[in-house]
Amino acid sequence: MSQSVPPPPSSTLVEARTRVLYADDEEDLRDVFASVFAGDFDVVTVPGGDEALRALPAGEFDVLVSDMRMDPMRGSELLARAYDSHPDTQRILLTGYSDHDDLANAVNRGHVFAYVQKPWDAEQLKLTISRACEQRRLTLENRRLVQQLKEANSKLKDDVEVAVRAVPKAKLTVSSPAMAKVLEQVIAVAGTDASVLIHGETGVGKELVALAIHERSPRKRGRFVAQNLAALPPELMTSELFGHVKGAFTGAQSARRGLFELADGGTLFLDEIGEAPAALQAMLLRALESREIWPVGASEPRRIDLRIVAATNRDLLPRAQAGHFRLDLYYRLAVAPIFVPPLRQRPEDVRGLGATMLEAAARRMGRPVPRMSDASWAALEAHSWPGNVRELSNVMERLAIYHAGREVEIEDLNLPIALGEETVDRMDSRSSQFPPSRRSQPPPRPGIVDTSIILDLPDKGTTFDDLERSILQQVLTRSDGNQSKAARTLGLSESTLRSRLKRLGLKS
Repeated sequence: MSQSVPPPPSSTLVEARTRVLYADDEEDLRDVFASVFAGDFDVVTVPGGDEALRALPAGEFDVLVSDMRMDPMRGSELLARAYDSHPDTQRILLTGYSDHDDLANAVNRGHVFAYVQKPWDAEQLKLTISRACEQRRLTLENRRLVQQLKEANSKLKDDVEVAVRAVPKAKLTVSSPAMAKVLEQVIAVAGTDASVLIHGETGVGKELVALAIHERSPRKRGRFVAQNLAALPPELMTSELFGHVKGAFTGAQSARRGLFELADGGTLFLDEIGEAPAALQAMLLRALESREIWPVGASEPRRIDLRIVAATNRDLLPRAQAGHFRLDLYYRLAVAPIFVPPLRQRPEDVRGLGATMLEAAARRMGRPVPRMSDASWAALEAHSWPGNVRELSNVMERLAIYHAGREVEIEDLNLPIALGEETVDRMDSRSSQFPPSRRSQPPPRPGIVDTSIILDLPDKGTTFDDLERSILQQVLTRSDGNQSKAARTLGLSESTLRSRLKRLGLKS
């Protein structure tokens, strides 16, 4: 008795049973097949090849079983056409001893998963159908995994391209002799594989120097991976740098590559290397010497091929000599040391750096570039820049926000009192008195007070507030009490001047 094709089962709570389509032109054989396997599979029977091909699209069958000798369409032809239209449905051929030629042709073309000789044994055929269903499941699972892998690779490629686009090209602005020396050192060391230790205050652009080394090196096609060690909790440093295997510790549900492996073939930049704890220093030293790393929980090391560029805002050698940093690691890192001077020691770079930053900030925001007056550039060049290049970048971004397309004057810069900072810097760096007369001073620049106004201050026992109070009093006296004029002289806004006068107890 032939059955119509019912829709596939819709239950989502239990695993769907194997769906089998059986084609045979003899009704009694169809009835036998259905009765034998009804308890094991969802069975649908059809009387011929045409009916089977019509049933396949609607039935979502796992396995198609067909008798070889059917009229008008033989089983071998049915399986060949089913293979072309529904390759995921596995195909089993029931054949007699005299069907060798058709059988061999079907097997050679891959049209059948298996064949069973007639008269078939129920257990053998049941096992064959189950194996065919498992094969289909594995095929579909493999296809799903391959698709996921393709999507993951595509996403990874996109992420890498985005990351590469996001990494700025290392453009070193060189207008000062100090930075010209840095650039010479970068060019000299880039062609080697030596480890580099970059010294410099916070914000001077040490990572930019490291990136410039990478881009000029034979490793420029590899990754440039940067990590600030001061930003990592000590308990995570080892795993982040060297990776871990699955189950290495609580929460390690999968293996993870560390930064050393991610930078393999390229450059690994480790900022604030002085923050590395003693245990990590030992592991870094071993990695540098052996060119091998041990991921957390791993049973064997992994080879690495990369260049290490480290940076610090501290003087590491005295710390190492005092036992606060491994001396052997210091010498491994400082094969080629580079010192990046603070911005206050290279005012010639301020205009070039600032102009580049200002244009970039305005472009990011889609705004017209502000126009800087010569007086504003002079005031910026005279500023002491305690935050170095990072502070300059912040100032340029602020100007791009508030002064898009407009002329920028000194009062728009909103800088701290330049003289007080410059004075403190001179006192710290020279430990000497100010020059004895105004004639020995360079001409005052816009926003900078003539230093002769503070020559009557005592050399010792003067606090910064005392110094600032004296400056403000004398500038106000020279401005005949005009706060607007005094604010312009100092390069301050009037509101900032009034705030400082109030804080220092001066009449505002």
